Amino acid sequence: MGKLKEGILGAFSGKVGTVVGVQSSRGNYMRSLPRKRTVFTEKELLNQAKFKLIQDYLKPVQELLTVGYKGYFTKTGGYRAAIAYTRKHALVADDAGFYIDPALFKISGGDLEQALNPNFNHTEQGVLQFSWDATQNIGLADQLLALVYDPIAKEGISVVYDGTLRKSGNFSLQLPLDFTKREVDVYMGFMAADRSRQSDSQYLGRVKLI
Repeated sequence: MGKLKEGILGAFSGKVGTVVGVQSSRGNYMRSLPRKRTVFTEKELLNQAKFKLIQDYLKPVQELLTVGYKGYFTKTGGYRAAIAYTRKHALVADDAGFYIDPALFKISGGDLEQALNPNFNHTEQGVLQFSWDATQNIGLADQLLALVYDPIAKEGISVVYDGTLRKSGNFSLQLPLDFTKREVDVYMGFMAADRSRQSDSQYLGRVKLI
């Protein structure tokens, strides 16, 4: 709704019908509302489809990515940085179209030390067990970041602010029953104890859950 600031003969701000009142250092002026585009080029449609794919893929694990990309890749970091990184480095194309390569996708980025000899296995009880070498005397209070992600359903189980430390050398994640029989991608990384830095995450592989 527009507002008259100097009476009926004065300038106005806001929207009135199809006209917008604008105030700036150059004075007061009016402009028409931009028309909503309904026709796009093939390249624009392709870019829109790529952006939608990335958004759909990342949105379910937004909280984890906001932490994992803190101060990383862009000036502001966070979730938008995760989108930008994925678009530039993890989105690939082949004859069938375009998709996110799980081996190129990252849940975190930074200069913190990565896990040494990371691994995982899963049990018939629906538990995913992470392990890594904790003999290094480096960042023992760093906190674990992890993700178990179903790329078909676009659903993920995130480990963030869990309190598991690098020095523990292992972590067990009880998976929900509805993840049974799914094929999932597994990732891990670390966040500094003071939450100021992160490691580049590591892709541990894909597994079909029992």
